[in-house]
Amino acid sequence: MLLGINEPMQLMTSGINSVNTSDELLQAYTALFLFLGGSVSMSPGESGLPHLCDAGLLRNLPVESRNSRFGQASKLLKSPCPFKQQCNHTVTKNYGSLLSCDSGAEAYPAASHWRNSGTTTEEHHRSLNHLYSRYGYSSAGDDDLEPDHLGIQLLFTNLLIEKYLTEDDHEIREMIRRDLLAFINTEMLPWLPRWAEKVSVKSVTKCYTGISGLIIGGLEDVRDILSHQKLGL
Repeated sequence: MLLGINEPMQLMTSGINSVNTSDELLQAYTALFLFLGGSVSMSPGESGLPHLCDAGLLRNLPVESRNSRFGQASKLLKSPCPFKQQCNHTVTKNYGSLLSCDSGAEAYPAASHWRNSGTTTEEHHRSLNHLYSRYGYSSAGDDDLEPDHLGIQLLFTNLLIEKYLTEDDHEIREMIRRDLLAFINTEMLPWLPRWAEKVSVKSVTKCYTGISGLIIGGLEDVRDILSHQKLGL
């Protein structure tokens, strides 16, 4: 089940080049990805997005970053909301036109809508489900979302981060690191910029434009953290 975050996020605020350890930064990103995955997978009423926005929680993210996409998105989310008095109605309507599973959504967040991988959608889904099953994850119960839906992919990213952080065996930990890097680099980042550009053009609220930027910037940060750990930095 995909979840939103309806309570204040209590993690450290940091940048990639800070005193916090890489593992602490990765843990902070799991909280952020949980919220972001819920925001693109569930209606605002289900994810609690209007409440978070109204409470100012989007202005106090659990991570700061020097990534340009992340910084621009964070700045946007900190700016005044022009729909403050009609937040719930406006964001709900915006979600329906942009991201809902209804036909005609202008920026439906599933990889098969944005990339041509050289395989059929069914083959791509089977490949993803095989990878998910290797790590004991099944997307079948997640509100019938496709395995290449962004919400599912962010949940799986979180699962791999958690496994990476808690694994004691160095060889297995290295395997998880490689699989996570490959998943981000080959399954997510190739299509997400096109999707985010569409969101930016079609969104009538700053929320989803900001969320799309946080997703890409956060994934790029996680990729860089894991790549640096390979080099022993």
